[in-house]
Amino acid sequence: MIKMLYFSGNEWGNMGRRKPRLAYEFARMPEVASVLYVEPPVATSVLDLIRGRLGSGYLPPSRRAHLRALLGRVRQTVGKVSIYTGSTKTVPLTRFRAVRRMDGLRRLNERLYFGGIRRALRRLPGEELIVWVSHPLHAGALDGFPERALACYDWTDDWAAFDVLPVKDPAELIGWNDAILSTVDLVFAVSAELEQRATRVALRAIRAPNATDPQKLSAAAIEGPLAPELEGLPRPIVGYVGQVADKIDYELIGRLARARPGWSFVFVGPVWFNKQEVTAELDALANVHFLGFRPFDRLASYLRGFDVCTLPHVVSPLTQSMDPIKLYDYLATGKPIVSTPVAGVERFADVVHVAPTAMTFVTALESALEEDGRLAQRRHGYAQANTWPARADEIWQVLRASLAGGEVKN
Repeated sequence: MIKMLYFSGNEWGNMGRRKPRLAYEFARMPEVASVLYVEPPVATSVLDLIRGRLGSGYLPPSRRAHLRALLGRVRQTVGKVSIYTGSTKTVPLTRFRAVRRMDGLRRLNERLYFGGIRRALRRLPGEELIVWVSHPLHAGALDGFPERALACYDWTDDWAAFDVLPVKDPAELIGWNDAILSTVDLVFAVSAELEQRATRVALRAIRAPNATDPQKLSAAAIEGPLAPELEGLPRPIVGYVGQVADKIDYELIGRLARARPGWSFVFVGPVWFNKQEVTAELDALANVHFLGFRPFDRLASYLRGFDVCTLPHVVSPLTQSMDPIKLYDYLATGKPIVSTPVAGVERFADVVHVAPTAMTFVTALESALEEDGRLAQRRHGYAQANTWPARADEIWQVLRASLAGGEVKN
């Protein structure tokens, strides 16, 4: 039986995101005995705990939650998935950044962190270990678990292209990423661009696009309750669901909102801290509404109220390496979609209105609003062909063949 050590860049819980959803689907495979899902660690020390300086954005702001992270306590969840958080700053007991950055202390904290994961892993059933990493920061995991039967990298983003990085020097992040690519047995690349780049370095690179959950999101296509924030907004409602982050073209949004002041432009998703100023300026417009984070289980009630779904992304190296999950989610609703020419939309060019400029985006929105509904069924068909269970099964076939010493075709 297989034991899976799954390092994720996302906290557990949102089944609309790739990392927790794939872990959930992998745990349903009959040959999997257990999955240890490792959330991003907190940076909480013992002294922080005593003084109540609890910084994690997703753990409850309680000493109990952070104490459990420091002690490496595992949380049980659905099926065969166990959740581990941990801390990368257990020691030193100091506020001085220069001390915290000392190599000796960094290595000590790293040993404590991986030691806690190893103890948790030993308590779980399964003999054959698969180590799954999904971010350059997980490079140390490949040295920490040499007994693995298989190491895999789920490469979903050009990590160094983000405006906000977890390190000061992007070259450091690129170096860790290259080290992972050259070390793992398999790379699952979310886009054609990342697959091509991985092929130059990795032993084996396989395209593994994103997917969706039509069972939940297709409810947006039928009558039902509307999210209360959308009630009473002027129509049409031009909507967006997802992270309000580096990838969005904020200048485009402003031009669209000013060009059509009678329309409502709605954004459902967390606003990154480095974009709060620009979104506040846009939010001051009467017809622009940033609603913030909403749980995945509630998204259908927002999507139901959209007349058009949009991907107003800036065209950049970052977005040319992506495969937006929201595109698949939009397809599941059957609703009209308008996007800038970013990576991923070319696969669905027959059902997505693509617009490279603000002027053509307005024209595309108008065309989308005039659709007669004939494309809705085709969009539903694309969604049904790209479900999370199906995508996980495709990936698992590759893992199964690799463990058996064989190979399956991409």
